[in-house]
Amino acid sequence: MEKYHADSISHVFVKLQSSEAGLSSIEADARLKANGANVLPSAKVKMTRLKIFVNQWKSPLILILAFAGFVSLVLAEYTDAIVIFFTVFTNVFIGFVQEYKADVALEKLQNFVKYSCLVLRDGKKNVIPVAQLVVGDVILLEAGSKIQADARIFYCNNLQVNEAPLTGESVPVEKNTKKISAETVLANRNNMLYAGTTVVVGNAYGVVTDIGQNTEIGKIATLVKETSQEETPLQNQLKKISRFIGIIVIFVSIFIFSLGFIRNSVGYDLLQIFKTAVAVAVAAIPEGLAISLTVILALGMQHILKRRALVRKLISAETLGSVSVICTDKTGTLTEGRMLLSHLITSNNEFDDGEINLIDISDKNKIDERSIMQVGILCNDSFLQNPQSQKEDWNFVGDTTDSAFLIAGLSIGLDKTILENKFKRIAEIPFDSRNKFMASLHQDGQKKNSLYIKGSFESVFAKSSFYQTNGKIKKLDKKIKDWFIKQERILAEKGLRVLALATKDMDKEVTEIDDKNLDKLVFLGIVALSDPLRAEAKETILQAKQAGIRTIMITGDNHKTAQFIGHELGIACEKENIMTGEELEKISDIELSKRIDQLYIFARVDPKHKIRIVEVLQRKGEVVAMTGDGVNDAPALKGANIGIALGSGSDVAKDIADLVLTDDNFATIVAAVEEGRYIYKNIKKVILYLLAGSFTEMVLISGSIIAGMPLALLPVQILWINFISESFPNMALAFDKKIDNVMLEKPKKRSENIIDKKILSMILLISTVSSLILFSLFLYYFKLGYHIDYVRTVVFAGLGVYSLIYIYSIRSLKKPLWKINFFDNKYLTSAIVLGIFLLLMAVYFSPLQILLQTVSLEAKTWFILIIFGLLNVLIIELFKGLFLYNKQERQV
Repeated sequence: MEKYHADSISHVFVKLQSSEAGLSSIEADARLKANGANVLPSAKVKMTRLKIFVNQWKSPLILILAFAGFVSLVLAEYTDAIVIFFTVFTNVFIGFVQEYKADVALEKLQNFVKYSCLVLRDGKKNVIPVAQLVVGDVILLEAGSKIQADARIFYCNNLQVNEAPLTGESVPVEKNTKKISAETVLANRNNMLYAGTTVVVGNAYGVVTDIGQNTEIGKIATLVKETSQEETPLQNQLKKISRFIGIIVIFVSIFIFSLGFIRNSVGYDLLQIFKTAVAVAVAAIPEGLAISLTVILALGMQHILKRRALVRKLISAETLGSVSVICTDKTGTLTEGRMLLSHLITSNNEFDDGEINLIDISDKNKIDERSIMQVGILCNDSFLQNPQSQKEDWNFVGDTTDSAFLIAGLSIGLDKTILENKFKRIAEIPFDSRNKFMASLHQDGQKKNSLYIKGSFESVFAKSSFYQTNGKIKKLDKKIKDWFIKQERILAEKGLRVLALATKDMDKEVTEIDDKNLDKLVFLGIVALSDPLRAEAKETILQAKQAGIRTIMITGDNHKTAQFIGHELGIACEKENIMTGEELEKISDIELSKRIDQLYIFARVDPKHKIRIVEVLQRKGEVVAMTGDGVNDAPALKGANIGIALGSGSDVAKDIADLVLTDDNFATIVAAVEEGRYIYKNIKKVILYLLAGSFTEMVLISGSIIAGMPLALLPVQILWINFISESFPNMALAFDKKIDNVMLEKPKKRSENIIDKKILSMILLISTVSSLILFSLFLYYFKLGYHIDYVRTVVFAGLGVYSLIYIYSIRSLKKPLWKINFFDNKYLTSAIVLGIFLLLMAVYFSPLQILLQTVSLEAKTWFILIIFGLLNVLIIELFKGLFLYNKQERQV
């Protein structure tokens, strides 16, 4: 194994047949073909079709039913055995199909986020997919970058790397370029970078030494295995519900069997009672619930993706529906993220956006304007990836603020590539959210170097002692200071982002810069940048407000700029509604908690403040969604109930986030919350439908035995009804359309039970009304002297009719049935048609009549069943209207 950490940088390049300029595109392609892609072997155990099929047989309910089938075979009850095994295999098949589809969908979603990296190819910066990295590539890294291959550092500036995924040590490691002893352990190899780790501070250039499975993390299988998927609160709730129902069913089944044994005088057969008890148990426990939940969540995640947001964890899909506060950045989320220079102010000139592009840099009277633009272009990490393309196709890589300087520079004849060749950068201080500036040191002729600095007005102006006017350096006196401060305030009050730029001559011997150099600067002027508000932002914030969701804007802009933007967006922006980072530092969490309900804008805040805001809101019972894009945002993203990363943000932010916005748009967050609410609605509908039907069957069987009458339904009939109602309509509810306007409702509390008062009341109502009607029909036909097979067929058909009709009523608990489109869910329509067909086949198709012990029904009986089915629906609708929604909740 090569020990690149013990080699000099020049020796490393020789070994790897590379250079500081990187590889040529031709050589990189050749190495990619020869050595393969930069991918880790998948550690996830793939769920094959066979494994998914076998898993279906692990259900205790399926095993109980199969056992009953074998008992029937042993006792030569072949008809019952056929029906039971048919039901078993059908449920297994449906479960297999749905779980396989869900697994495929989730796998596609997990692979949706693709990472890229910045490399030098043919001596130029280029963004490539991570998989195309090859040994010998030169990679460029900055704060927030996820390192995608092992590499030897040959240049770094204030570089710190979090190597916790590899070493377990959470404290960032300071890196350098010095060669070290060959025996140095991995954790102390400070001149190396390792795949899977992340840059916390600074920037660096490294040459790739190993890729894929040859990296250190690729060699350690235990480190690349996926952590087990945590169960969501909803899944835990459903498990508790299932356990509770299971206990009830065990007692009911024992009760049915015992009572049937005691009452064998009315002709109960013990085998029949045993199979009935088993059938009731299987029917009562909603075995379709778990797979329905997976299907609904997987479909919901796909719907959210169509609305340009990627849900990375199942838990997020359900939590989205509970969000009560969205803490959002301004830039790129509420705005278009398309920065343009709108104003340029020097000591003696002012240009607006239409005039900046007309500046003649060859004019000797425009030396101040040339100086300020040169600093903005060179103290800058953005670059144009495709300069050969047409202007409208240009792709700038890097911060949008930096890119704005490059765009303006190109329009007046200042090309960064040409300037960099003349004024080579030799040192830098990367931008830091705490310092709010970036500084770079450049060669400037034979006699001196030049220090350039670009940052917030406050940070740069405070370090300046002089200013430039017509190329001359003058003392920065009170009069000119007050004038610049006034200009900055005017621009900030217009909602513009204001930056200041300065310079300083340095001795030729100075090749590094630190805070000591950043004084007595020559102030060059002010630049303002505009970032237009997204057209839909104001309306979306209003929509969120109507949905009971509070929007809090968190920005690095100053108080005046933030206030202006807040006013434009319709966010409360009076004095009591705004707090700055400076104020935040001075107050305790107790005081912040008292004021937080009135605060809608946080200005001039650092990323470290975000986690504090999140924690205070959470202590007040809020469910918080927080946006972020940088490495420093990671604690807040992790601490929030829903961490939202911008697609244009850092790898670290995207890795830790629950939701990734592919378009960086605030409207996408609200859309994702809306989808989360619909997901929860559909889950509740499925639970209501399954439990209402299960309890009805339990009551009918128990009532028959208690009354000392023949069974109202036979076990095989129960299983057939279970097959008709639970297998298809149940799954179809997962595809239900947006019937209720969930964005007119308040957010649900995270502690809210999935079976709330409304759902519980509906379960009791449906099961009670259905049971009373069906048992009344049973008694009516039995007393009239009809044959028991006919009477059971009436109950059997009635139960099927009811379950296929009342499903339409439960599609919305906020709208009456006649205001719902019956045919907007094609899957449900198909399921109902199929259910009706299977029900009619069971009643009229002779082979099924033999299996299910049914007989043909008269037309008038069907008429009675349909009338009573509609009566059942009418009662449900009356209950909905009287108790489940009031006048304010009724939706047109």
